[in-house]
Amino acid sequence: MAIEDLELNVGGTQIKGVWIAIVLSFASTIGGGIWTASEFFSRLEALEGAVSDATAETAVVQGRFDDLRAGQSETLQAYQVTIANMQQQLDDNNVGELQGKLAELSTNLSQIMELQRDLLPLRDRVAAVEKSNSETVLTVNAKIEALGNIDDRMTRLQRDINDAWTAMDELANPLGR
Repeated sequence: MAIEDLELNVGGTQIKGVWIAIVLSFASTIGGGIWTASEFFSRLEALEGAVSDATAETAVVQGRFDDLRAGQSETLQAYQVTIANMQQQLDDNNVGELQGKLAELSTNLSQIMELQRDLLPLRDRVAAVEKSNSETVLTVNAKIEALGNIDDRMTRLQRDINDAWTAMDELANPLGR
């Protein structure tokens, strides 16, 4: 049995095999287009969620970095005040009291060295946070750029869908009635 011999009776109208093949091919094309659009929109939503998560993470990291920076600034100011006080004490001391003051100075310098050892790991942590923040900003920028490319694809997809509908209208009414 050939496709030319195939007939379908729908509501009293007989449709020949060639028309059945044409209608099925257009129906499968439209179904594929709808599935593709659905898949595209689900991926777009996933990307939007990823950008939103990355933006929130960036804000959290920025807040932590600002807190760390403020804490370090306060600590540094306290050290600067301590050093300024020590300098003033050295200037105010006379030569006769130098031995006692040298012992006090040695104690103060030991304290400063201990505090400086505490600061060195903090400096490394600040650098790590800055690096992490930079990486997060780069990731967010890449996601935003990817979303810009999606807009172009959406325009092209909408144009294809409109063309498919126009073609279906033409097929439904080939004589322009």
